[in-house]
Amino acid sequence: MSLIIDAVVLAAGYSSRMGFFKPISPLNGVSPLRRVVTSLKDAGTREVVVVTGYRGDETAELAVRLGAVAVENPLFPQGMFSSVRTGVCALARGFDAFFLLPVDIPSVRTDTLRILAAKASRHGIVHPVFLGERGHPPLVGASITPHILASSGEGGLRAVFNSCGAVAEDVPVTDEGILLDMDTPEDYEVLRRRCKRLWLPSRREETALWQSAGTPARVRRHCEMVSSVSMSLGLALAGRGLKVNVPLLRGAALFHDVCRHEKDHAAAGATFLEHNGFSRLARIASGHRDLPANAPIEARIVHLADKVVKDTSLVSLEERMEMMRSVYGEDPIAWRSIREKFARARRTSRMIERATGLDLHNLLKFRGKDI
Repeated sequence: MSLIIDAVVLAAGYSSRMGFFKPISPLNGVSPLRRVVTSLKDAGTREVVVVTGYRGDETAELAVRLGAVAVENPLFPQGMFSSVRTGVCALARGFDAFFLLPVDIPSVRTDTLRILAAKASRHGIVHPVFLGERGHPPLVGASITPHILASSGEGGLRAVFNSCGAVAEDVPVTDEGILLDMDTPEDYEVLRRRCKRLWLPSRREETALWQSAGTPARVRRHCEMVSSVSMSLGLALAGRGLKVNVPLLRGAALFHDVCRHEKDHAAAGATFLEHNGFSRLARIASGHRDLPANAPIEARIVHLADKVVKDTSLVSLEERMEMMRSVYGEDPIAWRSIREKFARARRTSRMIERATGLDLHNLLKFRGKDI
């Protein structure tokens, strides 16, 4: 039986360090409050309570439009803990746990919230952890609410969590957004850039993905080479006017074999990427072995690049087929599949050569061994 999870969003502060009012100001055209409430609802929360204070009427109006419950904290100048208490008091009966998320942490992915929700407990606290550092939002069990309401607020929530005897579980996530708040204009600029490409992992998130998947170092080196080759091909095509999403291409190629150590690794890798919030990468990377019909150009490039990279060395399609022969011999069933895969790769190769006016050999000859 799934637990009932609610959420409290803290949006009562002055935004004094920012220079403008954070909750309802645009962040790439979408306010932080809308981002936070939408993510929480999409993650399956039953009810979202938004605690207002400074400029409360404006915040409450937007919260209600978003389907949240707005509650005013008249004591908000006393600090954040007063807003925590106000939000907890406003939660409807029957919840098992609740997220506690400040509005100025607006880039936590919905899939991260789902990962945390799967660990919910009435009697514990779930903390998201990114590369060893705890962040927001904690997921607080219902049995801890009396301790919050009885606290004087001295020492904040950390003091409550430490004193109530609840079991705390740290859950590793691949979402840097759990650490990124919006206190200064510099923070705002970081989040503005991030929110443009939430579908794409940051460099630190790439590290977290490798760690989470447990990808062997040799496979990572292969993935890096495939990504490098894919980028060369994609940039060459883009330079001739073809529409190629180069960041998408790089990311999908980089993680195409992220679960190479698992059975049916292409499907396992796609599932892993989707689970962590990177479904656009998953759709491209999943075709690196068996390219589907009408695949987008990024998937075709990754499929080809994976065929001309053996471990970390460049090889020709003909050389790679001979390597496959040494593995599968003359097995007719295996060879039917291999011929189909390489026929698709050759079609992609010819398309690239026609578009760029260069053969694959010349496009890639500066990347190591000529092909």
